[in-house]
Amino acid sequence: MNDVVYQTFDGAAGFATSSPERLLQSQEAFLSRNQQQEQPYYPADLQSVPQFSPGTDQQDRGHYYEDQALYNDILSKMHGFGNKGVEGATDVGVSDAMASFGFNSFLFIFLIISYEIVSRMVPSVYQSRKLHVSDDSKVIDIPHSILPLSWVPGVLSTSWATVRKCGGLDSYFFLRFIRMCFRITFVSGLWGMLTLFPVFGTGNQGATGWYFFSMANIGNASWRLWFPTCFMILLTIYVLFVMNEEYRHYLDLRMQYLAEGDIGGEMNTQAQHSLIVEEIPRELRSDIALYEYFDKLFPGQVHSARVVLNLPELEKVCVKRKRAVRRVEKSIAYHEATGTRATHVVGTKRCTFLGIETYPIRTFGGKFVEHDDNHSPRKGERVDSINYYREMLDRHNETVVEMQVEGRLVVDEGNQSAKANEWVAKVISSTAGAAASSLSRNNNEDSGILGMRKTTSFLGFLGQIFIDFLFGGFALVNRNIDAVVDTIAGSKMSSTGFVTFKSLVSVTMAVKLPLSNDPDVIKTALAPDPRDIIWENAHVNESYSRGRAITANLCTGLGALLWSTIVAGFAWLQNLGGGQITTFVNGYLPVVALLTIIGILPALFKKIAYKFESRKTQSDVQNSILGRYFYYQVANVYITVTSGSIWMVISTIVDHPSAIFEILGRSLPTMVGFFVSLLMTKTLAGLPLVMLRIPALIQKFLVRILFRQKFLTQRELEAVYKKESLQSGEEYPNQLLVIVICFTYACISPIILPIGALYFLAALVVYKKQVLLVYAPEYESGGSMVSS
Repeated sequence: MNDVVYQTFDGAAGFATSSPERLLQSQEAFLSRNQQQEQPYYPADLQSVPQFSPGTDQQDRGHYYEDQALYNDILSKMHGFGNKGVEGATDVGVSDAMASFGFNSFLFIFLIISYEIVSRMVPSVYQSRKLHVSDDSKVIDIPHSILPLSWVPGVLSTSWATVRKCGGLDSYFFLRFIRMCFRITFVSGLWGMLTLFPVFGTGNQGATGWYFFSMANIGNASWRLWFPTCFMILLTIYVLFVMNEEYRHYLDLRMQYLAEGDIGGEMNTQAQHSLIVEEIPRELRSDIALYEYFDKLFPGQVHSARVVLNLPELEKVCVKRKRAVRRVEKSIAYHEATGTRATHVVGTKRCTFLGIETYPIRTFGGKFVEHDDNHSPRKGERVDSINYYREMLDRHNETVVEMQVEGRLVVDEGNQSAKANEWVAKVISSTAGAAASSLSRNNNEDSGILGMRKTTSFLGFLGQIFIDFLFGGFALVNRNIDAVVDTIAGSKMSSTGFVTFKSLVSVTMAVKLPLSNDPDVIKTALAPDPRDIIWENAHVNESYSRGRAITANLCTGLGALLWSTIVAGFAWLQNLGGGQITTFVNGYLPVVALLTIIGILPALFKKIAYKFESRKTQSDVQNSILGRYFYYQVANVYITVTSGSIWMVISTIVDHPSAIFEILGRSLPTMVGFFVSLLMTKTLAGLPLVMLRIPALIQKFLVRILFRQKFLTQRELEAVYKKESLQSGEEYPNQLLVIVICFTYACISPIILPIGALYFLAALVVYKKQVLLVYAPEYESGGSMVSS
């Protein structure tokens, strides 16, 4: 145990090291003041660890922990990967933070000037909303002059009703969320400076820097601790009050949306009167059977019912047809631009860059073959591109028509074979049987579980429970097998359908009422906006998708726990260059990890939700990104604070549950300077980058350099200037991370609150401008992300 590094905490200086001999001397002096000796905490193999008995003199000990050696062991695990590992991230002092503020201010001025210049040169990037909105009443012109930031008053003066009309409820509630965070941080920051600053500043505990106006400047068991305690209680009450106000406003607009649709009138009216039905049993997997079933439950109120077809082969042919259409258009554009007909060698590969497909890579060789209806060109022959792809398009069209006819026959056969009367009779019989069985069990004292004779023995009771569990497991496995078979094997009639009613009252009742005696079938929900639906995933069985979501959550959760291994992987660099490289790893690796996680994870999570989980709506995809992205950001902040292994800390907490309070209490208060610098960077550099839209600007710049516009088709031009909407799954976690940081340090070091308020004020201006001038909503979910 001679290699153990003992660490002590000072509110002003952070963690420091002391020798084991000095610590042992202080412990022996402490033991001499106690009359009673208690048994050591450690087992026999750790008897060499310095020990002392708990006493009542908590002020002499400086912390509540019963064992100083255990406390030191926790800190050594929490702040390093062994004695020679990567040390924890160091805090940022006031002078360093001011230097960072100066650099960020210079960067802010540079980015703002760049934005003012580039936005006037390339208005199609910074006012792209005009290209996609046909209604002139939804196009907003923000007045501005030659002066920088002259558009800010126009953005601030734009009414919330205009924002709601232009951006829809999804963007509207996102801005309201930022406004709510600003209210919370501004009010609490103002009262924190008025009440807590004088209390902390007069604590006289020798703290300096950030910690002069923090709890580190208050002594243990001081009466001043009542001030931050009361402050947090009042802050909690105020937060709940503000959230209640916003939620009531959300409910009013949500109910209006469900009754009247979106304010812009772009949503299909039929969607308001429709339900999406999941887990349709096989007996009802036809249009007629599904219609008859709901018509029996709601007589005369059902307008129509449709079951989603699973036709993967037809989808593949449609993809090939789209490719043929794209290449026909490409060939015609070349002919219009040059006056000559394009030719190509059959089988030559093409590349796709920035959403634009290039001409064939191989432009030479190949024997030219004239068009012949009786002869199909072979690979390696040169053909006329327009004739070749038109012929291919005609073949694909014929194939699509044939497969559509086959699909229609499948539907007709299903309508003839599947009848709702059989399923209704089955449901009624099952319900009546369950009711009779329940009454029989109540009247017959000898009846037990599953109709077996009741037994008074404990083993008999366990046997009955085991049989129930066994039958339930068989039913669950059978249901999951059916879900996999439906999705993988490709049943033509899927388990998903849509039912349209004649009135909103019937829709509301159908959503709320149980529609079957089996809770695992006939699951209903309000139908999403058709623009929100990912139609290629519409046929996927819900149980199959839910099972994959559980697998994805486990994998992403494990990835969050293992995120600290990225930090540990750089430990070998310490042996290359001595102290300089070690300082670089300890000081800058957390920031690099934070930038990496922001750039990579949203796209990765979107792929998981779209391809692996087969989620059915864009809003559901964004909802999954929101949760996972936020958890990873929190995990990354943990790495920033401790640069330690989460597994080590978890193992310590499992062995000593009370250690969690020591870990949080000893780590978080010492990193306020880092988070102040982080918020300043996000405000002065991050938000201007949001306005600059560098990816869209680079895309347009590269398209102009690499492609000649006269050779581009209208479809390709639309892909370059495609509609861009607010990515809620990526933007909400960024705001949540800031408010979590503010809540964490609200009473510890209230200096973080006004800085957080400045961030939210700037974020409100920036994102409001983006909603008015850039973002054009692709779909409308009615603010469903708010409940997430």
